[in-house]
Amino acid sequence: MRSEKDLIAEALGDIQKDETIERALGRILRRYGQKYEEYLRIMDIVREVAHREKVTNLEAARIVAQA
Repeated sequence: MRSEKDLIAEALGDIQKDETIERALGRILRRYGQKYEEYLRIMDIVREVAHREKVTNLEAARIVAQA
């Protein structure tokens, strides 16, 4: 199983024009056969960073992917 950092990085690389990180991550997780609970767990991490750093979810995903 891929780490959340790898999944977020892949979603960032696969994001389409005017698409949210939430939608891109959902598509990547479905590609790997992951469950909705995994999506919620990863997005909870991203949202926590976004709240703590006072940035958007997209910017927070970039921070998590680089950590």
